[in-house]
Amino acid sequence: MKPGSLPSEPTLIGSGISRRITYRLGSVMLLAVFLTHARPLLVPLVLAVLLAFLMFPVVRFLTRRRVPSVLAIIVAQGVATLPIVFLGTVFAGTLGEFVRKLPEYQAVLAAGFVNFVNWGLSQFTAGPMRVALEQNLTGTVLPEVMQEGLGFARGTLQFLTTALVATFLMLVINLFLLLEARRLREKIVEAFGRDNALLSSLEAIGEDVRAYVVAKTAMSALTGVCVWLLLAGFGVDFAVLWGLLAFPLNFIPTVGAILASVPPMLVAGIDPEMSPWGLAGVCGGLLAVNGVIGSYIDPRFVGRSVEISPLVVLLSMLTWGFLWGPIGAILAVPIMVSVKVICSHVPGLERIATLLKA
Repeated sequence: MKPGSLPSEPTLIGSGISRRITYRLGSVMLLAVFLTHARPLLVPLVLAVLLAFLMFPVVRFLTRRRVPSVLAIIVAQGVATLPIVFLGTVFAGTLGEFVRKLPEYQAVLAAGFVNFVNWGLSQFTAGPMRVALEQNLTGTVLPEVMQEGLGFARGTLQFLTTALVATFLMLVINLFLLLEARRLREKIVEAFGRDNALLSSLEAIGEDVRAYVVAKTAMSALTGVCVWLLLAGFGVDFAVLWGLLAFPLNFIPTVGAILASVPPMLVAGIDPEMSPWGLAGVCGGLLAVNGVIGSYIDPRFVGRSVEISPLVVLLSMLTWGFLWGPIGAILAVPIMVSVKVICSHVPGLERIATLLKA
């Protein structure tokens, strides 16, 4: 372009598109940074909103029977709090006993690893090479693996401690949400009108999220009970702990069932009193429970209430898991259900809702 001449129209269009792309990418990055750093507040808030969606029908049921609204909210809060406190107490007690026995499991795993290494090296090598490999594996690799395992266990305990704090904050926020929900509908009608899309979106979000959470909670509870009964039948240590652990992890599609099955398999494998047939029964039983519930029962009940593409579920689980960790993977589907419903009621965003459908 000559000096003093004006830029051509294609150049202006190209620079405008580049600026828009840059602004949007920058907005996405800023949003990701905000979601990551605000996680301690946002996670209890999202959990409280989901719990409020579940408890609001209880409040409405009681108030329609002339129960005072404040008393109805207290009853609903108690209905939500008591199971959480009970399960949390049982989980904390069994987890503490497991932590005390963790060094024993570590020693058994180390001895089993050494025996396996010796057997494998005796089959393929001999002489100085075998001695060098054995020293390298047992002296370097094994301590590093054990240290990583202990680090993972400590990280899990830290996550559980953080989850307990978040649960307490969630219950407090949920109480205020229920108190505010009494007049939320009237405020929206007064501010935006009775036919506003926001009102219908909130009602649709409540129905869809409630249907998903109820169905998924029922399937997760069924999975936890089946895991507990199976492991208790085979005499696996801490069967109650593994059943309680399977309950929240089952909210994570596909991956959660695998994560919940690995610890009891390892505990059963290092148990000296467990026979090979018993170990095979534990592994096969866990695969059968997760296979039947996850592949047959769960899609029939949960799938109908969600109606979101499996690819969207996978991508959202990876995204929210990356931003918020394991709790983000659990909350991924409810968040996407809310996004789909909002887009379906906002003019101009209906196509996004269509793309998110199954």
